[in-house]
Amino acid sequence: MKTSSLPLLLLSLALCSCASSPSASSIGSIPQKSEASAEYAIPADADLSSLGAANDARYDASKVEQVEDHPLKGKTLYWLGSSVTFGSASSGQSMADFLAAKTGARCVKEAVSGTTLYDDGGTGDSGAKSYVRRLQNSTAFNKEEKVDAFICQISTNDCTSARLSRRGVITGEDVIETEEFNVKTTLGAIEFIIAYVTDTWNCPVYFYSGAKFVDGSDKTKRQNSNPKGSDYGTLVDQTLQIMEKWKTISYVTAGVIDLYHDAEFNAKASDAYYAWAMNDPIHPRKAGYQQWWMPYFEAYLTNALAK
Repeated sequence: MKTSSLPLLLLSLALCSCASSPSASSIGSIPQKSEASAEYAIPADADLSSLGAANDARYDASKVEQVEDHPLKGKTLYWLGSSVTFGSASSGQSMADFLAAKTGARCVKEAVSGTTLYDDGGTGDSGAKSYVRRLQNSTAFNKEEKVDAFICQISTNDCTSARLSRRGVITGEDVIETEEFNVKTTLGAIEFIIAYVTDTWNCPVYFYSGAKFVDGSDKTKRQNSNPKGSDYGTLVDQTLQIMEKWKTISYVTAGVIDLYHDAEFNAKASDAYYAWAMNDPIHPRKAGYQQWWMPYFEAYLTNALAK
């Protein structure tokens, strides 16, 4: 990997919504509070019945008013992911689109629903369409462009029961070259992405999680059966542990935008709002992205990137 004069900036940050600690079994460190403040626009439960469906056209990103002279204006942000990054339950609009509309940042999405981080070498969702393969072959990403940050989804698709055997291991501190990682595993793919992005764009790379959900089959109670919340939580924990390794490498800037563990963020959504704004425990609707998720990303990235 090429070296950089950039100082170490491992972002162990969360937003003004204070980060809670995970269970004792969790691995890695949870981001600390950020000086940046998230300004949520979550309506009161009593108002929900008058607001229409959360995917109505009134909640389109095109209706968002841009903030003049926003600190993120003009920043180029690359987004790699699957259905959550694409916005599969929200007409192809995700937090990236709402962030671009509000801040004037340029958000470039490379997102295909149903795909995994790992690349099994095949031609399907876990092969040619995988995060690893698309990162290298994408026509959306320009390898010669100056990129201010690269943001990658921690995919729930890697946590389905049939794919848990692909989890892999976190490598030792001396393993840092792209060719050394086993991209046929989820954890190997995460480390490969960090190394590849650093080599190619020499920019910060942040992985992000979805909101908290748990095991079970009642989505109104924030439960999901496959993937299970506990399996996804373990992957988020392992991603945090990976960052503990990479923060020791002075020319790498990396971190986790951790919605999963942030109890205050998750409490912002009442049960009634959650049922309205979320299509299921994994996928927000337009209003959910705009009002609940996007402010978290806005505050985190503003704190990280604004000079």
